[in-house]
Amino acid sequence: MKRVIACIDSSPCINALAEAAAWIAKQTQRELVLLQVLDYYPASYHLGEISGVIGFESNAMLLKELAELEQKQSDIALEYSNNLLRHISEMVQQKYNIVPTQIQEKGDFLEQSFNVLQEDDIAVIGRVGERSAERNKALGSNVENFIRGANCAVMTVGEQFKPPTRFIFAYEYSPTCLKIMKRITQSDLLRLLQCHLLYVGDHPEILNEPTQYLKAAGLDVVVEYRYGDVAENILDYQREHGIQLILLGAFSHSKIHQFFLGSITTTIFRNSNVPLLVVK
Repeated sequence: MKRVIACIDSSPCINALAEAAAWIAKQTQRELVLLQVLDYYPASYHLGEISGVIGFESNAMLLKELAELEQKQSDIALEYSNNLLRHISEMVQQKYNIVPTQIQEKGDFLEQSFNVLQEDDIAVIGRVGERSAERNKALGSNVENFIRGANCAVMTVGEQFKPPTRFIFAYEYSPTCLKIMKRITQSDLLRLLQCHLLYVGDHPEILNEPTQYLKAAGLDVVVEYRYGDVAENILDYQREHGIQLILLGAFSHSKIHQFFLGSITTTIFRNSNVPLLVVK
C-alpha cells in the first residue's frame, strides 16, 4: 500500500504538517505514517573530548553522573515523544477518521528517515524544524538536505495549511520537466487538482505540447505565459490566483534548477505561504 510519511517534531509547523499529511492520505487512500526520529546524543558522546585531561578517578565519577543524567534525559525525551505522537494521532483520528501507523527511531534524522522512505511515498515535512525555528530561519538545513536526499516526493508545509484545489507547475523545455509531466499524470494526488501551467520566458509556444499531453491524460489545465524573473512571477501568479500548492522538480540545470537549489528557492520559501511539492 502506498504511504504518506509525516515527519513529526516539535516545530511550529507540526499541526499544519499533520493536517496536510492526513488530507493527502484521505484524498488518495494511502496509509498515513507518523515518523518521529529522536536525534538525542547522550552527554557521554562528548566525553572523549575531555577524558585525556582529567584523572582516572574523576573520570569514573563523571561517567557515573553522566549515566544517571543520560537515563533521565532519555526517559523524558521518550515521554515527550510519546505524548506528541499521541496528540497528533488523536487529532488525525478525530478530524479525518484515519488511524495512523507510528514509527519511532533513534539517531540521525536524515539517516533514519531515508531508511524508512520508499520511492512511491509522499513525505511531508515542516518548512523549518524545531531548531531552525528557534533561529528564525526561513528554511531549515535538515529540511533542505531532506529534500535533496529523499528518494520520494516531498511536500514542505509552513504553519498554516489549506487543502489545495490547484497547483502551479513552472514549465521549461528540459528532461526534468518532461519527467515531471509524466509524474503528474501518474500521481494519485496531482490528478485530483487543477494544473496551472506557467512559463516564464520568450517562447510561449513552448507550452503547446505539454498542455496537450496533460489534457490528454485527463487533467484540467490552465495555461499562463509570463516574462521576467522566475521566482517573482511564480509568487505573483500564486498570490493573484490564490493557488495553494507549487510543484517543483528536484533536478535540472537551468532556471528551475536554481529555483530548488539557489537564490530562487530562498525567495520562494521566504515569501510564499503555501506548500511546495518536490517530485523526483
